Amino acid sequence: MRKLLLLAVFVMMPCWMTCWTTLATTALAGPLQVAVGVAPVEYFAKRIGGQLIQTTVLVPAGADAHTYEPKPSQMRALSGSTMYLSVGLEFEQAWEPRLKAANRALFFVRLEQGLALMPMPEGHDDHHRGGAKVGHEVEMDPHIWVSPSNVRHMAAHIAEVLAKADPAHAKAYAANLETFVKDIDAVDADLRAAFAGIPADRRVFLVFHPAWGYLARDYGLTQTAIEFEGKEPSPRRLGAVIAQAKARGVKVIFVQPQMSRRTAESIAQALGAKVLVVDPLAGDWAANLRAVAGAFRAALR
Repeated sequence: MRKLLLLAVFVMMPCWMTCWTTLATTALAGPLQVAVGVAPVEYFAKRIGGQLIQTTVLVPAGADAHTYEPKPSQMRALSGSTMYLSVGLEFEQAWEPRLKAANRALFFVRLEQGLALMPMPEGHDDHHRGGAKVGHEVEMDPHIWVSPSNVRHMAAHIAEVLAKADPAHAKAYAANLETFVKDIDAVDADLRAAFAGIPADRRVFLVFHPAWGYLARDYGLTQTAIEFEGKEPSPRRLGAVIAQAKARGVKVIFVQPQMSRRTAESIAQALGAKVLVVDPLAGDWAANLRAVAGAFRAALR
């Protein structure tokens, strides 16, 4: 039944792109060249493309994906890529014209299209665009990959564009998609089990940067962020965060390795709490999400 469902989704799914004709469908001389912004998207692409693709990742380990600017050498490396898989990070939106200028044949694939996107928390402003709103545009949360339900959608999208670019291996991409969806379902089941039974008044976790909103949405949790307007909080806001955290009995503050942990450590000292590192950009998506869920569950008890 699952195989038939996946085949139907793969064949009948409406195309997210406005025009397929710009995507090459000729026989390839070697692996399909696929560029991505961050490591989790590379993981998804490799699970579906396997040895049939070769990936280029722009944001290196340890770099902040929100403020990253591609190096000239990376721009040159994009010249051989067939497609770029975007999740809507700030740098991807800002750099799209230049990425395309570096390779006029580059097909820009927006994996966030078709998803129910969430706005960033109130008061979170974009580092580059100077605010959570640009005109009447609300800044949307780009961390779509922390949700298994989102990743199911993204995986089907990736399989579709790979098959369109390399139709000779469409069956292989479809088979890899089927296997990957089973693994996504297993991660989803493990996360549901991890968060089952946590009382309603204990389902709030404190982070420095709000990267886990989609995970919180899917599993009935509430994410509270220290960061305000894309930067360190003011002394007044810091006091309010500490007061709220004390009232909720917070004993763990989560930070990510790409950002400063100085403020989080100050708050932890005031609370008698500890600081733990969880990385939304880790390369092994499945193992990382399970580890993060375990850390969150332990903190919420």
